[in-house]
Amino acid sequence: MSNFKWVLSGTCPICGKGKVFETKGSLLRLKAPIMHERCSECNYKFDKEPGYFFGAMYISYGMAIAELVAVFLLINWFIPLGWLFAIMLTALILTMFFNYRVSRLLWIHIFHE
Repeated sequence: MSNFKWVLSGTCPICGKGKVFETKGSLLRLKAPIMHERCSECNYKFDKEPGYFFGAMYISYGMAIAELVAVFLLINWFIPLGWLFAIMLTALILTMFFNYRVSRLLWIHIFHE
């Protein structure tokens, strides 16, 4: 259960104290979240090798699909189809940095050594 709290708080999978991300990113400034290279507490290296986070892309994709299905089911009967797609695209854009951070955190916590 503590690993789940560590994923939500964005901390290291080994010590649970050091932060994985320097910044959360900013949608308004179009700046993606920036990761630390190593944990500040235990010196755990987050990015093991080139392409290490390729699998996190699939987690992010699954999260985006789940969010879009939820938006679709919540507002399908209330608005026309054209507006529905615009709202779904807006929801996708608003959650992209959240999905990026959480998918990488899940990937790190699943495959830490």
